[in-house]
This record gives sequence, structure tokens and C-alpha cells, in this order.
Amino acid sequence: MEESFRRAIRKMTGTSVRLSVRPDRSSMVASLSQSMMVTWSIALFEHLDAMMSNAESMVGASELISFSKSAWKLADASFPQIIQDANALYDEFRAKWMQRFSTEEVLRLLLEGGDFLTHDEEQGWALTVKNNKQDISAFYSATIHLLVSDAEPLFVRMHGRVMQLQEKLCKYWHGESAVDAVSKLLPCLETSLREKENALILSLRSTLNTIAKKRFAAAFTGKGATRYYASAAGCARNVGRFWNPHGAYENGFLAFTDDFCDYARGLTIQIIEWYQSKWALFLRGFSRGQLNLFETPALYQAKTNS
Repeated sequence: MEESFRRAIRKMTGTSVRLSVRPDRSSMVASLSQSMMVTWSIALFEHLDAMMSNAESMVGASELISFSKSAWKLADASFPQIIQDANALYDEFRAKWMQRFSTEEVLRLLLEGGDFLTHDEEQGWALTVKNNKQDISAFYSATIHLLVSDAEPLFVRMHGRVMQLQEKLCKYWHGESAVDAVSKLLPCLETSLREKENALILSLRSTLNTIAKKRFAAAFTGKGATRYYASAAGCARNVGRFWNPHGAYENGFLAFTDDFCDYARGLTIQIIEWYQSKWALFLRGFSRGQLNLFETPALYQAKTNS
């Protein structure tokens, strides 16, 4: 995980990423088994039974099982290119929205977008958004919602690239290596986890909007007195000071945009790299010396006694 993504998660959610140094393998395997589609888990057991009952057919066969040279080469060449393309797209996305949220554009949006600014002859200019759901929702829809709505198609586009590649990899993999019961074990396992995998990606996509809304609303939860500024531009620069605590950006929207872009890019790259690692694991297959991994304790004991 890139440091910029960790930092963006911390800023957007207020929580740091904490990874377990020593994961509990038993609980991980239990969770994995519960994630499998029932139909494919049955098929997996059938392949295991066929392998155990016909062990003689594997004598003299290839040492590597479920290894596809063509799929491996395709994955090795394609995933880095997808990551490179994703980074280029998010660079363009960031540049576009940093320009759209320049102070001049924010001022125009506030003046033309509704009753977001008010002017008092004696006190000056102030933001009218109060700490209530209706005001915050309306202001979000007129500003940051546009940014988030523009980011979601990028996420979908890059995920679609990965899905197209995944289908090609499966075609090569199944065609070249799934030739008997034992060589169908890994392809069957991979397919059985697709439903859970897709649900997870969908939930991660939804965080773009969920986290953005939460981060946005946090800037308007205070109960302090209304701040007034000498000019409308001064007011525009100070909207969302919560997002720009150190004044590193010309206005709060630029700070929000930078953090959100780091999060959206980081999330997308993290998912692509996860698929890259997944296929590196599956496509390398396993050796015949590892077949005892599939034996149950009862079967091992029976073999020992005989």
C-alpha cells in the first residue's frame, strides 16, 4: 500500500490503517470457505473425490499442475500497463479538478449556485450553510458531489479493464491446464470466490461517496459564531477550513480535492494490484509434491495404516 493512500485514508476517515503482523490462518481459511459459492464448492469436492479415487492416473504426469504459460505471460505484461494507465488518468483527473476548484471558480459557484453566501453591510460576507442535514446535503450536491460523480466512472473504467483481462486469463488458463480432476481444483476454487469478490469491489466503490460525504460534513459540525469576511473572495478561500488546517492550499476545496484524489487513485491501484497478486498466485499452480495438502487427516491415517 502506497504511503499517499495511507495518508489519504487517515485524512478522509480520521482512522489509520492497521495491518495484522501475524494473521490467524485458521480464521482466514474459515472465512474463505464461507465466501465460496455453494455450487462451485460442491464441484470442488467432486474434483477432490475424483483425484483421491484415481491416484494412479497421475503417475508420470507433468510436475506442475494448473500452470499456464500463456496466461502467465499475459498477466505479467498486462497488469503493469493497466496500473500505468490508471495513474495517467488520475493525474489528468486531479489537474482538472484542482483547476475547477480554484478560488475564482469556487467564488463563482458560491455566488451563482444559490443562497450559499450572504452579505451584511456592517459585518461583511459569510457562508449561510448551517449545521443541519438539509443545508450540508444541498451544499455537498452543488460542490463535492460533482467531483465524486466524476471519479466513479474512472474507478469503473479501470475495474472493467481488469475484468476483461481476467476473462482472457481464464480462457487461456482453463484451456491449457484444466485437463483432469486435480488440475481443475484451482480454477474451481477461483471461480467459487467470484461472487464474494464482486461484492467486495462494489462495497469499496461505494466508499468514494460515503467517505467524501462524511469528510465534507465534518467541516460544518461546529457550533461557533458565524465568521464574516471583508470580501466574497475571502469568504470563498476560507470555506472548509477544516480540510485545510495548516493553510497549505489557497482554499479548502483544493485541500479536499487533493486528499480525495489520493484516496480514489490509491483505492483503484490497490484493487488492480490485488488482482495482479491473485493471478500471480493462481497461475503459477502447484507441484505434485504439494498434493498432500488436499488430503484429510482421516485419509492420511488410512494410508499410513495400510
